[in-house]
Amino acid sequence: MLNRRREFFKDLLAMGALQAFAGSPAAARGIVSLLDQSITQDINPDFDAKAFKFWSGFLDSNADPIVRSAGQTRGKSVSPGSDLQPVFMHYDADGFKNAADMDTSKLITDGDVAVSLNTSTIKIAPEDQKTFDRLQNAQLRVDVVQRTAIVPVIEAMAYTVVSGMMSLRQQLNPKLPKPPVIQNVSVPSDPTWQKMQNIILPGGEGRWALNLEAQKKDSLFCKVLQNVVKEGGLFAPMIGLPGIAMSALQSFNVIYGAIHAEPVQVMQSNPVRVFATQKAIQDTGSPGSVTGIMLKSGTYVLMPANRAPAPDQWQNLAVIQGRVVPPNTPKDNASLDAAAAETLKDVTYVTFDVQVEPKTLFPSSSPGKS
Repeated sequence: MLNRRREFFKDLLAMGALQAFAGSPAAARGIVSLLDQSITQDINPDFDAKAFKFWSGFLDSNADPIVRSAGQTRGKSVSPGSDLQPVFMHYDADGFKNAADMDTSKLITDGDVAVSLNTSTIKIAPEDQKTFDRLQNAQLRVDVVQRTAIVPVIEAMAYTVVSGMMSLRQQLNPKLPKPPVIQNVSVPSDPTWQKMQNIILPGGEGRWALNLEAQKKDSLFCKVLQNVVKEGGLFAPMIGLPGIAMSALQSFNVIYGAIHAEPVQVMQSNPVRVFATQKAIQDTGSPGSVTGIMLKSGTYVLMPANRAPAPDQWQNLAVIQGRVVPPNTPKDNASLDAAAAETLKDVTYVTFDVQVEPKTLFPSSSPGKS
C-alpha cells in the first residue's frame, strides 16, 4: 500500500498535476497532510531538504530590502544568502533609484490600490545561461501577497506565477538557434498574466518576491516542466495562481518544495514588504525607519545583489522596451537586444512594468489621492 501511494503521487506530479493541486485548496491540503519527509523522499529520490525548508517557510518571514551604497549592503541583518536576494531598482522620468530609498512623498496618499504587474523581459548573463544550458531548465517565480484581506471574513490573497524555460531542444540539436540573451517572459493572452494586471492591495501594503533558479534535468520538477513548457529556450507560463488564499498557497509551497532537486539559485528571497501609499508607511508606527520597497508606477529592474552595479553605473542608462540600454539606442528590437546584451553584460535581470492606481473597493471607501 505504501509503495502504491508513493507511485501514485509521483505519477501525478510527473504528469503535470501540480497546477491542479494548486487550483484546488482542498486537494493541496489533502496531499500535504500525507507528505511526511520519508514519503516525500520516496516520491522524489533527489529530495532537497534545503529547498524544501525554504519553500515550506517561504511566507513565514519578510526579507529586508537590499540597498547598495558605495559597495556596502544595508539592512536589519545580512545573511550569507543575501547575495542572491534581488535588488529592486525603479526607473521613470527621474532616472534610476533604489526602490528602498525612494521619496515616500511621491506615493499615493492613502486608501487601497490596484497594481498592474507585467513581467516585461529577462536578460540572461553569459554565466547564468551556461548554468541553464548545463541543467537544461530554469524557473522564474513571481509572488505578490496582500498584507490584509479585502474583507475581514476572508483570507488575504496571493498572486503567484511560475514560468519555465526548457533548453533541451538546443542540447539535442545544436543546429537550432541558441536561446536569445533577451527573452520575453509574459504572455499577454495567458489568463494568469491577465489577472496579474489587477492585483488589489488593501491599505496600500503587500509583499513581493522574485525567485530564479535551475534544477537537474532529470529531476521530478523538470519532468513537470517537460509536460507544460513546449518551447525550447523560451520562458512560458507554467503554473498560475492569481488570487489564491494564503493557506492554499502555503499548501502549494510544501508540494512545490518537495519536488525540488539540487537547485542552483540565481535569485532567491522571501517576500519583501512593499508600500504603495504614504499612510501604509505611517501605519507601521516607525515611518522613519521602515524597511521595505516603495511601489509606484514605472519600471522595476530586479537583479541579484552579488552582481548589482554601483550607483554611478546607472547614471547614463535608460529602460527602453524592458531593456537596460544607453538612452540613445535605436528603438528597433534588433538594436535594443544587441545593446542590452552588452550593457551590464554580467548581470542577469528581470524588468517589470508596474502601474499603481487608487482603488475604491467599496462605495463607502475613500479613494487614495496622488
